[in-house]
Amino acid sequence: MFRTYFTNKLLWIGLGLISLLACIFTFAFMGSTVNPIPKELPIGIVLEDNGVQLPNGEELNLGKKFGEQIKNNETSSVEWISFETEKDALEGMKNKEVYGMLILPKDLSKNVYSLLTNTPTKPDINIYINEGMNMTGANVASQITTGVISQFSQQVQDQLFNTIDEIKAPISSDLAKSLANPISVTTEKINPIGENSANGNTPALFTQLLWLTTFFSSMILFTIVNKVTGGKWSLTSISSQLLSGALFVTSISIIILLLTEKLLNVSIPNSNDMLLLMIFTGLCFFFIQNALLNWVGYLAAPLIILLFFFSMPVLTMAPEMLPSITRDWLYSWVPFRFSVEAFRDFLFFKKEIFEEGIGMLGIIGLSSLLVMVLAILKPKKTKGITEKKRKTVVV
Repeated sequence: MFRTYFTNKLLWIGLGLISLLACIFTFAFMGSTVNPIPKELPIGIVLEDNGVQLPNGEELNLGKKFGEQIKNNETSSVEWISFETEKDALEGMKNKEVYGMLILPKDLSKNVYSLLTNTPTKPDINIYINEGMNMTGANVASQITTGVISQFSQQVQDQLFNTIDEIKAPISSDLAKSLANPISVTTEKINPIGENSANGNTPALFTQLLWLTTFFSSMILFTIVNKVTGGKWSLTSISSQLLSGALFVTSISIIILLLTEKLLNVSIPNSNDMLLLMIFTGLCFFFIQNALLNWVGYLAAPLIILLFFFSMPVLTMAPEMLPSITRDWLYSWVPFRFSVEAFRDFLFFKKEIFEEGIGMLGIIGLSSLLVMVLAILKPKKTKGITEKKRKTVVV
């Protein structure tokens, strides 16, 4: 019995398949997220400093100096984007151009120099963090901007001490306190994610829920249509599939919305608009899945599941923190990405649904609907019946 069990071919075939699945799932869940390193993470900067005329006739412009320093120390991890004014910068954050922003005010150099006078005014630098754009990217932007300003503050402190040494000025207790931390930093969150937002991941979670529930709906309805029609597609069978799909997607969306908003207290700006967006997204997913099922059959199911497994882990990451192969060959085209963006715009950026049209997800959904309907042109399977000629022997 023992020997027969371990010599069974199915045992070793199963081991091979499980090993293959282990490799696939490891790369799917961890391959793109295990070591996220930012690459060209866009961070904005506004240099408004007007500078100040020193008593010796020289001009001090710390903002200009800071800009040159940033330019000379460019790294592949950050892409610094310059904006003319703070208003332009905030508009850029609204348009999801940058994850964070540094604002060096007009009176920066003037206030820094004032620390050595009898009327000191502590300079203040503003840091804006675009939290709603992506929580991971926003956290990295916060660390980078804070670190850059901390280094800059140290340089300002050293310069002030050198100036004091040159003019042989005494250091009072108040001056010593000012020099210990010469620059004040104010940090503000722009497009905040709010409370009960799963740390900013609710757009990805809504996408996951809709894709999985519509997948099971698609499988159920595809099976029913196959059983009723014998696999023969017609306008009637496609219409039945579409009407029942709309019923399933609407029911799913209502249930998910009620559970997340009423029981889990997820922050939803407008319930009616959210429901409409969920139904739209769910229908697009339904069209994509059934376009594959109607043409490929049940073999499409593993493809749909694998697409889900490989895509879901990367959707909570900032695209600038993904490996190049994942960003170019998966994130750039996968439909989940456009769903997450739509939910993010609505939940965190307070944009109206369809403010910019149906978007790429809508185009993919409509294209899939057309492919789904064209299944009526799919060649029908015919069973070849061959009759053997019987030889009649007449005795």
